[in-house]
Amino acid sequence: MQPPDPAPELQPQSSVAFLLVQLGFHIAGLFGERLKPLGLEQRHAGMLVRLAQNDGRSQQAIAELMGVNPTRMVFLTDELEKLGLVERRRNPADRRSHALYLTEAGTAMLARVREVTRAHEAAITASLSAAERDQFTALLRRLARDQGLAERSLPGMPASHAALPARGSGPPEPPGAPMAPGRQAGRPHRAMPAPGSGPPD
Repeated sequence: MQPPDPAPELQPQSSVAFLLVQLGFHIAGLFGERLKPLGLEQRHAGMLVRLAQNDGRSQQAIAELMGVNPTRMVFLTDELEKLGLVERRRNPADRRSHALYLTEAGTAMLARVREVTRAHEAAITASLSAAERDQFTALLRRLARDQGLAERSLPGMPASHAALPARGSGPPEPPGAPMAPGRQAGRPHRAMPAPGSGPPD
C-alpha cells in the first residue's frame, strides 16, 4: 500500500516559501548573467546604486543604512575601489572616518547597471499586467516588511549577520533577501532576492 499523498498545503508547488526560493534563485541567476558583460557581480551592482543615493556620506553611515556590518562594508568597498568605481576620501566632518564617492567611471557604470536592471525587470514581469505587477510588488513589500527586512539592505545580507567570505570567492550575497538555504559561512553562493528584485532604478 502506498502512503497517502501529502496535504495540498504541504506540497512544495503549493508552498509560498518554496516558490519564492525557487523563483528567487532563478531570477538571481538571470540577473547575474545579464551583469557579466559589464564585468560586475550582483553585490557590486547593488552597492553602486546605494552608494549613488548616499554619495559623500561616511562609510559607516552607508553600512548602517544598508544593514551591512563594518567588516563586510570594507570588503565590498575594497572591491569597488579596485575596479575604479568608488573612491574613499577623508570625511571632512570626522577625520577618523572615510566618505565614499562614485568616480566618473562609477557613475558611467551605474547608468549601464540601470539599463540592465530595467531590461531584467521587463523580462521577468512580461506576463503580468501593470496592475498585477503593482499588486505583486506591494505584496512582496509587505512580506519583506513583516520579516523585518530593510528596503535598502542588500539581498542576502541580513543586518549585522553578514559574514566576510574569503577573498576571491564567488558572490557572497542576495542582490536582493533571506540567506540562501544551506549556505555555509564564507562559501560562494547565489543571491536570493525577492522575485523581480535587483538594483532599483
